[in-house]
Amino acid sequence: MMNSTELSRAKIQVNEANKKIGVNFEGEKNQMSKDSFLKLLVTELRHQDPTRPMEDKEFVAQMAQFSSLEQITNLNKEIHSLIRSSESTQAFNMLGKVVDAIDPVTNTRISGPVSSVFYADEQIKLKIGANEISINAVHAVRNPAEKENN
Repeated sequence: MMNSTELSRAKIQVNEANKKIGVNFEGEKNQMSKDSFLKLLVTELRHQDPTRPMEDKEFVAQMAQFSSLEQITNLNKEIHSLIRSSESTQAFNMLGKVVDAIDPVTNTRISGPVSSVFYADEQIKLKIGANEISINAVHAVRNPAEKENN
């Protein structure tokens, strides 16, 4: 266990490390990257009291936390990939269908068959006639044979 002086010193070092890596204390105070965690662990090991080295169980606990952080990071990447794949499937299923959307830039209604699907600016876009809109702007999808209900 750390005494209050050691704990204060560690908090100061953590705050300095966070400032160096640009962590926003308001919005991101619970997020820590793998690199940040390793830097913190190495700093802690460097500054430990040689007469009272870190106990094995403390070190194992911190390594387990690092392992959990890495697994959560990998899981987050996989979930992001799965969401993107799902959105792509959704967009590709709109090909040839008539969609109704509102262009957020011009605030005009766009309606027509989807002729192509593509990625631009990290978003899925649909081509409707001469217009390119984000899939998020679509509010209705129907088969081309169906009549529009106003």
